[in-house]
Amino acid sequence: MKQFNIYKSMMKYLTDKNLSLNAKGLLSIVLFQDEIIGTEIEKLCTDDKETIKGALLELRINKYVKYDSESKRLLASPTPYTEWDKDDYEL
Repeated sequence: MKQFNIYKSMMKYLTDKNLSLNAKGLLSIVLFQDEIIGTEIEKLCTDDKETIKGALLELRINKYVKYDSESKRLLASPTPYTEWDKDDYEL
């Protein structure tokens, strides 16, 4: 059986009591894809658009997702962006 190393920072969003199960699931999908286009999210889960929008809003409120106006992309992380290290993430 394979053994996996799981870093504590990776688990932070999974243990965040402020996030719903939908938000945790959506963030898991986004984090484990190299790059994801907004329309692809609907193909990867069975939830309707309103549920997806609600989960994204919840992730933005809890600071796991941030909009970068320069690149016009949403940036996601397993830790809130208030804890992001500038060396690890180029904005």
